[in-house]
Amino acid sequence: MRELGISPRKRHGQNFLHDRNVARKIVAVARELGPPFLEIGAGLGALTALLADAGEKTVAVEVDRGLAQFLRGRYAGTSVEILEADFLPVPGGEWLRSFPRGGTVVGNLPYSLSSPIVLRLMELREIFPRAVLMLQKEMAGRLCASPGGKEYGILSVYLSVLSEARLEFPVRRTCFTPSPEVDSAVFSIRFRPDIDGQTFRRLQTVVRASFARRRKTLRNAPVDFLPGGTERWCDLLSRSGVDPSARAEAVSPESYLRLAAALPKDPGPG
Repeated sequence: MRELGISPRKRHGQNFLHDRNVARKIVAVARELGPPFLEIGAGLGALTALLADAGEKTVAVEVDRGLAQFLRGRYAGTSVEILEADFLPVPGGEWLRSFPRGGTVVGNLPYSLSSPIVLRLMELREIFPRAVLMLQKEMAGRLCASPGGKEYGILSVYLSVLSEARLEFPVRRTCFTPSPEVDSAVFSIRFRPDIDGQTFRRLQTVVRASFARRRKTLRNAPVDFLPGGTERWCDLLSRSGVDPSARAEAVSPESYLRLAAALPKDPGPG
């Protein structure tokens, strides 16, 4: 990095992967999921290099101008297109609208942006039905968490309903420069095609309300979105097979999906 005049920037949460064996394993999972590839946060190109070597169509998005310029020079004339862009803005740039549907997202995600990026991928699942991501190990555990534990939360429910998600392998903190304070894990996602946008929005409405007062029971959830208020809410809970005296973390993703389906057609903003 010194020879290139590049140093990690804290505001971008940059921890560069330098372990080639880990990079090879990530790309092997990505290739199993299938091209074309969108790489989020290409950094110094540890994953980009292997995707280029494979000759697969790849768009690598990098928000850091200096890194984007470095990558453009390095991968000119290859199957990799480098874009200086931010993945998160909604609705996204022209590059996103023109990306072919059916792609796989690959990325070593900044720890501070992991949650919003995973949420964004849920919204874009028709374009990117698959992903292989490197995340903080604790975050990966939360995404895969089962009902009843402290790690189980909003993202756990969403991901369980929308996808088949799997922890692939752990990654030690020493595999990065600079070394973060925690270990990481590689995590794959295969989104299901049968959950449409309206169903997901209704799911978001009930799950956000349920977890808004996590220490209290579901009957105490804020349900301003629902005509009839708490009384109607408790009726919907009971008809969906959910105990109103339960807490949010005790309810299964399948039960939340039934509750979402029981909402009136226009429950209001969630």
